Amino acid sequence: TTLAKVNLKLDAASDDDEEVDPTLFKQLIGCLRYLCNSRTNIALSIGLVSRYMSKPRKSHLMAAKRILRYINDTLEYGVLFSSKLVQQKNELIGYSNSDWCGDKSNKKSTSGYVFKFLEAPISWCSKKKPVVVLSTCEAEYIAGDFAACQAMWLVSVLKKLKIEVKNPIQLLVDNKSTIDLPKNPVSHGRLLIY
Repeated sequence: TTLAKVNLKLDAASDDDEEVDPTLFKQLIGCLRYLCNSRTNIALSIGLVSRYMSKPRKSHLMAAKRILRYINDTLEYGVLFSSKLVQQKNELIGYSNSDWCGDKSNKKSTSGYVFKFLEAPISWCSKKKPVVVLSTCEAEYIAGDFAACQAMWLVSVLKKLKIEVKNPIQLLVDNKSTIDLPKNPVSHGRLLIY
């Protein structure tokens, strides 16, 4: 079982899709949101389904039930910190990603990041962007910027906890054009400021 169907695009209102009980749907989403604190892998899917709590449809409920089936099949998953903390390097590694025009109703993208420290996730987020972007490069660039801000905050928190991050922070982005964009001064005039 997977969290969602491949390339699933949920829609807010569809005439052929019947409505479901909003109270039941809200209770289900509330329980799933609680699980996000220890299960980083379900945060994006729950965030997508929770957008439709005001007028849930049968397709939204089916997507939420699919998440429940995935959780049932993966009960042993969760956030684990290694017991061999002394042998590991104090490295902070971040991963950022974004979709392009993922929301069918307003064409806004969803970006997210996850940061790992001592090989365990310590910070993660999935959020719809406040702007409509024109390309996958722009979408990934804004997601990387969003993650870089979080990385700087995490470093300051770790310093206050008297934990020294020994290596430079790694922020991994999976889009070649986004990685090349800051290296090319000609492209700087085209960057979107939000």
